[in-house]
Order: sequence, then C-alpha cells, then structure tokens
Amino acid sequence: MDSGLSRRSGSIRQHWRHYLTKRQERWLDRRVPPASSLRLGQRSIFILPTIQGALFGFGAAVVLVIAVAERNPFSILLTATLLSLFLLSLVLCYRNLSGLQLAISEESNELPRARCFAGEKAQLSISISPAGLRRSHHDIWIGFNNNELQPQREITGSNSAIHLSVETDRRGVFQAPRMLLRTRYPAGLWQSWSRPHLNMRYLVYPRPAVCAMPERYNDVPESSQGNQLTARQSGVDDFFGLRSYSLGDSRRRIAWQSLARGQGLKTKQFVSEGDAPVMLSMAMFPGRDPEAALSCLSYLVVLLISRGQQKVGLILPGSKEIKPGWGEAHKHKLLQALALWK
Repeated sequence: MDSGLSRRSGSIRQHWRHYLTKRQERWLDRRVPPASSLRLGQRSIFILPTIQGALFGFGAAVVLVIAVAERNPFSILLTATLLSLFLLSLVLCYRNLSGLQLAISEESNELPRARCFAGEKAQLSISISPAGLRRSHHDIWIGFNNNELQPQREITGSNSAIHLSVETDRRGVFQAPRMLLRTRYPAGLWQSWSRPHLNMRYLVYPRPAVCAMPERYNDVPESSQGNQLTARQSGVDDFFGLRSYSLGDSRRRIAWQSLARGQGLKTKQFVSEGDAPVMLSMAMFPGRDPEAALSCLSYLVVLLISRGQQKVGLILPGSKEIKPGWGEAHKHKLLQALALWK
C-alpha cells in the first residue's frame, strides 16, 4: 500500500516538474528568444536576494522598527546604513550583468568545422564583451547548467573568447541549450542571472560501434586480386600522407624527418591504384535497426580511411550515392551523410 502511494506521488511530482519546466521554457522563449547575439538588459536579467541577503535585509528592517520605537538615533542611523548597503548591492549586482554583449564565435557557427561523435562533448565558443571600454564585470559564472559553470573573474577591455562544453547524446544537428550567467557580486546579498539562448549548432556524427566487415563484402574478385598483386609487385604504391604512429607499425614506414622537426612520431601512408574501392551501405548489416547500422558504418568509415589503402564510398536509402574517395575531407563528407540521414 505504502509503495503504491509513494510511486503515485512520485509520478505526480515528476509530471508537475515536467509541466513547470515546459511552461518556463515557453515563457523564456517569448521573453529571451534565440539569437546569434544578445546584449543583456532589463528583459533578460533576473535578480533575487540570496538566503544570506534575505536574512540580512529582514534583520536590518526589524532592528530599524525597534530603533524607531525606542527613539534611539544611533540605532536608526546604523540600520539605515545597513539597508542602504542592501539596496546598493542590488544595483551593483544588476549592473554587473547589464550591458554584457554575447555573440557566436565564427568557429562555433560554421557547421562543417564544428563536429564530434555522439557521446562526446561538443566544444562551443562564444565571444563576450563588456558594456563599454571603461566598464568591467567581476565574478561571473558561465555555463549550460549549475554543475558545470566556469568562473570569469573579470571581463574588461575588448572581446574575450569563452569555450564551453556540453554533452551530446544522439547524431544529427545539435542545438546548444540555453546558457546560464550568474553573479553574486559584490557582497553575496543578491543573485542576478540570465538565460540567453544563442543559435549555436553542432554536427554530431553517429557513435562508432566496433563491427566486422561482412565476409561477402570483404571478398575481392580474382581479377582484382591479380591487379593488386601486380601493382604491389611493380612498386606503384603512392605516398598518401602521414598519420599518428600506432603500436605495431613497421619501422621502415616511420617518418623520421617529422620526428626530427619535433612534430611527433608519424607513420607514412601509401595507397595503391590496384586496391578495389569499398562501397558501404546499410544492406551490409541486415536485421539491425538503422541507428545500430549507422554506428557500424561510422566505425568502418573511420577505420578504412585511416588505413588509406582503399577508396571508400557510401550508399544510403533515399540519399544520393557518394562516390568512392579517400582523405580527411572525404571522411567527414561520409560521416556528415551518416549524421544527417533520416
């Protein structure tokens, strides 16, 4: 009986919490709509006393009432001074956020350059500038939630770049959530905050899942095998580029010149015209749901192109076929197609 009532009350609380959250989001969308840049002002700044501030103000008011009743001029002067400090803190706390200019940095707004895999943290950049050249803002905390706020001890002078991170959980175009700016400057008696929503987008690739290439797609026709063997025997492998050294790489393929220049241990990559191209498709993984198949294809794209031995193409249902190719730009082209497939 008790467990049933507790489950029911928990469900009711969760329902009301969800309802209030949605209602707050709709209210914020009307009051502080999404934008590429925003200057904080009256409509976007909220302020309330902290617990310490509420106790301070209430205590000062009570003492002031008693002092007036007792006609004690010294107590009246003291409590009036305390209340003045309380109200002055209100003005300074609001002014500490007022006038701040937030804008999207170019790096975070260019979709092809802003990318990561699902499950990783998206790295977002914003530029923030003070209200004026002679204005300074102190002790401001910035982030996407209360648990990951970054302190900005002082914002003054020209534009400053701030780098924030947020978790991504699924592929596609990720829209950054509302930001949170908070300050308790100067005395901690008041807390002012703002919830700006900048149009920061991020391209999230499917999370790679380790999958083996199906045998029938791994098979190479005999004629193609003969061409590859002839190509390798003729020594027509072409230099393709450098990649980071992996344990087990041949010492003959280590780029010693890069190491001497202080660029770290690199391995030379070679490609052969005789290697048959690979066309990846969701048909390679029958019986799997589309998201699992996309994760497998994401893994194979990264694996095959990092090897640099074969050209890789992609066929997705309802999408235009991507012809085989290689290189870093082609890899991101394939991963972008996987991320945006519907």
